Amino acid sequence: MKKILLTLSFLTFYFFVLGQNINPSDGLLFPENEVNRVDITMDPADLEFLLAPGNEENREYKVCIFEFQNSQLTDSLHNVGIRLRGNTSRYAPKKSFKISFNKFIKGREFYEEKKFNLRAEHNDPTLSREKSLLKFFREKNIPSARSSHVALYINDDYYGLYLNTEQIDDLFLESRYATEDGKLYKCSYGADLTNDPNLYLNDDIYELEEGDESNRNELASFLDSINILNGEAFRSYLDRNFDIATYIKTIGIEHLSGHWDNYSYNKNNFLIYWNEESNMWTYFPYDLDNTYGIDWVGLDWGTRDINEWIHPTDPRPLAQKVLSDPYYRNEYNKFLRSFIDETFNNSMLDPYFDVQHDLLRPYIAADTYYTTNYGWTVSDYDRSFSAPLDGHVAYGIADFIATRVQYANNQIIITSIDPIRLQPLVKIYPNPVSQYLMVDFDDLDYKRSIITLINLQGQTVKRWEKRPDHTFSFSMKDIHKGTYILAIEIETPQGSWQQVSSKKVVVL
Repeated sequence: MKKILLTLSFLTFYFFVLGQNINPSDGLLFPENEVNRVDITMDPADLEFLLAPGNEENREYKVCIFEFQNSQLTDSLHNVGIRLRGNTSRYAPKKSFKISFNKFIKGREFYEEKKFNLRAEHNDPTLSREKSLLKFFREKNIPSARSSHVALYINDDYYGLYLNTEQIDDLFLESRYATEDGKLYKCSYGADLTNDPNLYLNDDIYELEEGDESNRNELASFLDSINILNGEAFRSYLDRNFDIATYIKTIGIEHLSGHWDNYSYNKNNFLIYWNEESNMWTYFPYDLDNTYGIDWVGLDWGTRDINEWIHPTDPRPLAQKVLSDPYYRNEYNKFLRSFIDETFNNSMLDPYFDVQHDLLRPYIAADTYYTTNYGWTVSDYDRSFSAPLDGHVAYGIADFIATRVQYANNQIIITSIDPIRLQPLVKIYPNPVSQYLMVDFDDLDYKRSIITLINLQGQTVKRWEKRPDHTFSFSMKDIHKGTYILAIEIETPQGSWQQVSSKKVVVL
């Protein structure tokens, strides 16, 4: 005989737990305030093939000799792979490259890295936007890639200044979480996190980077949950299955820096990782060069309302629901306030970008490919740190920060929120019972209800839709032993949906 024990599920909400930073140190490969040197030696015919018009989408690796040098390290490897990388940047005159140390020798690493990502940062005249944001994420204990600038030489010819960003792969996961178990998805344009199988089963939109390829059950369940659940059930699910504290910090930095080519606005450029050991999902940002006022969509990212920042018409269920929730929205605003006060202001950042400017300038001056994208000169490089350029560079970095802070200070709203949430009079009985769970709605006035049984992995086990009645009976004959959450939502007489209860159910 099965018994069902019932307890109220109270939401425990906490943020910013003190502890050691999840990110590793810069190490030998990603030093601050230094430009590394990378030399590539390869067959000239292979190089010509990589750079030939018409081969922009080619993903074939060519063999090369790789040499790396900085103030701490000089080393080299043979039989290394090189190919083009990127999306639209493949068609830019100054190409970006991916270096693979294990393409031709399986399992090989270069100082605990399998790949380098040499990014031309062709939209950013300063080549400094992305690096600064990765630095901020790491300082705020948000899992993110390490990065460092590189002077690239191919067959002894200088190919210009690049930003090398750490590959987000199993080694990245192991160094942050002490495990690589689970599934890591790279989410490209179209990844709106709706529960549409035509989207989440599409490898071009949700590309599985790490993990078992046999199914996408965990992803489907995650998307079902964030799309279907509302109110208390949504908050309870995120608390158990999603790193919501990290997500709120992440979108705070993304929105404040004008990173529109992300999930919130452009359904693009992020990763989500399901950690099998903790059963938690985490959101990672990447491709951060379209920031600090870089604009391709005709909007002013320096003045945009920080609380109405996400796309206004297209679905973004995760961002929309998080920022519609009064508790999460308040924490988001509190983080914005602290991040502006502590980091994101001209007093703090102008000196940092002055150092970056001086460090990179000689490499920009020698970079003949720098001028090929938009005709920029060294004078444009100098000016772009503080003032706009023609075209898509609507702000310099310093004037973007000044404008963004001025407007954000008037848009941030922090309120005092009572943490106690009242549960309506929904009764579940008897206790114990044999095979049927009874739910009594008392005198609630509603048009219909949706009652969902969710396991602790976030998967929907059962879902019932009911027309108004006083009492319902639910068979538990096929439910396995374990702990579940019973989420109850009602459609009000006015046609809106409201979360009325979230209760823990233990089936023995």
